[in-house]
Amino acid sequence: MLKADLHLHTHEDPFDFWLVKYSAKDLIRAAAKQKFQVLSITHHRRVFFNQEIKSYARKKGILLIPGAEPFIEHKDVLILNTTNEELRKLKKLNDLDKIKDSALIIAPHPFFLTGHCLENKLEQHINSFHAIEFSHFYTKVMLNPLFKFIAGNPKARLIAEKYHKPLIGTSDSHKLYELGTTYTMIDSAKTKDAVIEAVKRNKIKLVTHPMPPHLFFRRMFGAVLREGLMEQVFLKKKLQKKKRQNWSLILAQSQQ
Repeated sequence: MLKADLHLHTHEDPFDFWLVKYSAKDLIRAAAKQKFQVLSITHHRRVFFNQEIKSYARKKGILLIPGAEPFIEHKDVLILNTTNEELRKLKKLNDLDKIKDSALIIAPHPFFLTGHCLENKLEQHINSFHAIEFSHFYTKVMLNPLFKFIAGNPKARLIAEKYHKPLIGTSDSHKLYELGTTYTMIDSAKTKDAVIEAVKRNKIKLVTHPMPPHLFFRRMFGAVLREGLMEQVFLKKKLQKKKRQNWSLILAQSQQ
């Protein structure tokens, strides 16, 4: 069984760079200390994968699978084993079927209150998805039925059971303290193709622990203040300009 986290962000993310302070190498070192064996760095709308980072991960005993979290029809989708060229062709959710055989397509945090969650579009396009994400972002209080309305994981589990989809655990890490709270054990050989096939065949085990309350609320209030107030009000123009610069740089690098 391979310990895996297939939804991660780092400072190299062209959109969340200002929120994520650790680099891809920092993340890989931290994951190696926690004995992870498979990772996918899934930046927003862009694949971050090159020989240097792949080799660095291998030296740390980690199989790194290329991936991204593109924005399709105003919704987040998680795609592993893809390229930037393929991502540019994905304009509609129906387009996911074009890469379904080669890629691993996961519905990330589909029913949470914030973000660009799939919500009802998940069931509308359920056949395009191989797996559904069980998010790390919860604490014990959210296990109480009284708070079911703000807990996205129970509905994700119900939809996974209804359509016989694997339920895959990830940390969606933007902070290193999120790493290791929820992850997946995969019954597979340690190769990219074997891991992807094992997930598709549901040869996995979800491992999850509620976030400690102080870390959960630290992350939640940080999201409200920084990702909400700071990004949308005080730093909006500055961040938009920086994101455009990052995006232009990435596009130029991809054309070289």
